[in-house]
Amino acid sequence: MNEFIRKSILNALKINLGYRDGEKVGIVYQEINDKFDEKTKEKMRLSMELSKTMFEIYKAEGIDVELLSYVPSEARNGVDATEDLYEKTGYKDILFLTTTFSLTHTKYRKTQTERGTRIASMPGFTLEMFDKDGPMDVDYNEIHNITCEIGEKLKNSRFVRVRAYGTDITVEIDPALVHISSGMLTSRGKFGNLPGAEAYVVPVHEGDSNGYITIPRGWGGSEPLPCDLLFEIRKGRFVKVVGGDEEWVDEYIKKNVYPLLFERENFNVLAELGVGTNKNITEKYIKEKGWSTLIAEKIWNTAHFANGNSRGMGGANDVPVHIDWVVPNVKIEYLG
Repeated sequence: MNEFIRKSILNALKINLGYRDGEKVGIVYQEINDKFDEKTKEKMRLSMELSKTMFEIYKAEGIDVELLSYVPSEARNGVDATEDLYEKTGYKDILFLTTTFSLTHTKYRKTQTERGTRIASMPGFTLEMFDKDGPMDVDYNEIHNITCEIGEKLKNSRFVRVRAYGTDITVEIDPALVHISSGMLTSRGKFGNLPGAEAYVVPVHEGDSNGYITIPRGWGGSEPLPCDLLFEIRKGRFVKVVGGDEEWVDEYIKKNVYPLLFERENFNVLAELGVGTNKNITEKYIKEKGWSTLIAEKIWNTAHFANGNSRGMGGANDVPVHIDWVVPNVKIEYLG
């Protein structure tokens, strides 16, 4: 075992989650569903490897830790956990959600938060992310301060304008639903992502959010896109997706993008505007290590726009999907 990784995994528990002697710790992972494709299964194997490694490291330290697992029914972020996981979890002081598909915006996560559990959601996380020069090798005090500054700007705004290549959108936000996810999850009932580094807010439901965003080729939502795609948003809903002139683009959108946005009622609601605050992770890291929404949405000068579930953040839309679409190299205006 790489000693740096071992120490980083211990730091995640002791520094990021503020572990205290005698606390109960749970690590949740998703078992492979045979109906998923091989690419998805490989991602799940990496998440399982991480989960079991964390378990062994914490167990060796004498920590009261338990591995918890379930088989997801759908290969999509935002789908709730199974009933048996609710029962198996019981009460834990700390939960690591080292899953392939995010449980952040689900009833399961919200239920544990209401119990007072401190939760680190880590969808798609792998062991190498704990290694030197990875997304966890950062000064979290600095990130916390930067994230709080952005959070204050959001709290003092009613509208946020985001511009970038092929992007110009103004979002009407709810300042009462601003969240700080800096990676410091030490207080009772606190939840957020590791790696931390974003301030995010729920837009007003079907509010005055209008414009368009372009996700460049190689960036994306749950997977990197093979070409630039432009998403049009009107009155707080995604209404259209267009790509290039190549014949295959329309088929790609129909097969891979439309189901995430339009398969069910209210999947297309604009659910989140997030601002990345990690200056240590770059576009170069994404290109070298492969696409990860969890990492990309934390990069400084990025913004992400989610469709789907906002209930997990205090919003009104309760659907079993939450997809973050990341836009790089943005300019942001915070408007009163």
